[in-house]
Amino acid sequence: MNNLLRKLLILIFLLCNIIPMNAEILNVLVEREIDDDNIIVVTSKGDRLLLSKWTMKLSPLSFEGKVFLSDISPMWVKMYIEDKGEMKWSIEKHLASVQFKEKSNIKSQYNEYKIEVSDNNELFIINGEKFKAKTYCLGWDMGDKIQFIEGSAMGVCTSAKLLNINRNSICEVWCE
Repeated sequence: MNNLLRKLLILIFLLCNIIPMNAEILNVLVEREIDDDNIIVVTSKGDRLLLSKWTMKLSPLSFEGKVFLSDISPMWVKMYIEDKGEMKWSIEKHLASVQFKEKSNIKSQYNEYKIEVSDNNELFIINGEKFKAKTYCLGWDMGDKIQFIEGSAMGVCTSAKLLNINRNSICEVWCE
């Protein structure tokens, strides 16, 4: 029994260290639309993936050749589509690893802004507009580069979802 428990603990340790559990924020290029529910994408890390649609609110048609900021985990890809929200896909198959000669070829569809003022991880001035964190945006500082995944940099919104490029983290804010 003791030997079995030891083997189980070793297996859990190995799985936790081999399989990444956290999602990673990367740019994703939609290489090919197979049909309304399946697409092939290439991540900025060079992974070529076959995805199957989870969410039904948007159609992938006309996504081919476009780059989207995405939250990628071992099981799913959540693409952030400007002015339309997010779309979730399951990873059906890893097709190949592709070498990019110049990763800067993949550009985000979002403009970058700098945090002009940061107060107590909850109040920010960006592009001259005031935004208040729904909870806290821990560690977000003046000068950090951000992108608006949802909402408006002009403050014309109720709420917004921001990506801090320096910290590779997402925070939801109220537009004031």
